[in-house]
This record gives sequence, structure tokens and C-alpha cells, in this order.
Amino acid sequence: MSMYSANTITAAITAAAQEASRRWWASALARYTSRRQEDLGLTVTAAAALAGLELSEWCALEDGWVPEDLATLRSIAATLRVRWTDYHGLAFLAGLQQRYR
Repeated sequence: MSMYSANTITAAITAAAQEASRRWWASALARYTSRRQEDLGLTVTAAAALAGLELSEWCALEDGWVPEDLATLRSIAATLRVRWTDYHGLAFLAGLQQRYR
């Protein structure tokens, strides 16, 4: 008899799919952030300063970190000159699977 049940395998596959989805959306948010910052002609240092973030936080953002704090998301959106609701939507999708596991 196998040590793994169908439920265990299904749960593992579901968790892996959720993590892949979360990573994809986090990567999309990171690419969008980086591209928009470059389109505006902002350096990483300038973008971080305008958003009120530490340089390391902005670098983490471009590496897949997804802020959960609404004030942070709004300040990043303002720095990128995009609607905060659009930016928050991407961040929500990126963090959704992580929050509800």
C-alpha cells in the first residue's frame, strides 16, 4: 500500500499550482514596476526615495516582493504615476494565494 493517498497528492499538486500562480503574478508586478520606473526615466534610488521606501525595499519589489500595506502600494503607484487601484489589483493577485493557504 502506498504511503501517499490521492488526497495527499492532490493537495501537493494544488499547493504547487497556487505557488506557481503566486510567483507568476509577483513576477508580473515586478516586471511592471521595473518597466514603468524605466519608462519614467527614474533610477532605482530616485524611485525608492519618491515612494518613501528604502533602496533595499525597492530592489526587493523588483525581485518579487509584494507589499501588503495599502499606504505602501499607494506611494509606489504615485511614484510610477499609475492609478493605485490598478497597482493594488496586481499586488492583490500576486499575494492572493499566499494569504489564503
